[in-house]
Amino acid sequence: MSSGKVELDKFEVAKILEDFLEGSGSAWAWDDFTLGMSFRNPTLEAIRRRCAGLSEEFPPTSPGKYCGEEGLKVLRAYVSELRGSQETRATEEPKR
Repeated sequence: MSSGKVELDKFEVAKILEDFLEGSGSAWAWDDFTLGMSFRNPTLEAIRRRCAGLSEEFPPTSPGKYCGEEGLKVLRAYVSELRGSQETRATEEPKR
């Protein structure tokens, strides 16, 4: 029996994030990623959940944008982390 969890690897998730940042993903890819799936891998699931909340954590400053610039920086950091080129972990919660 399937648990309904998605089996994407970190490079596939990085591609989803890159496509979103570049505006080159399919019309529903971001909604599918943030709202329509969950991951068996706990790290990827934590990234998905954080991405789903970026618009609240870093509200957009321009109409039609998903989140503010700090949120875009988080997405870029995740791409770097997933591709293995970032020293600090983007999955850490922000210091408040």
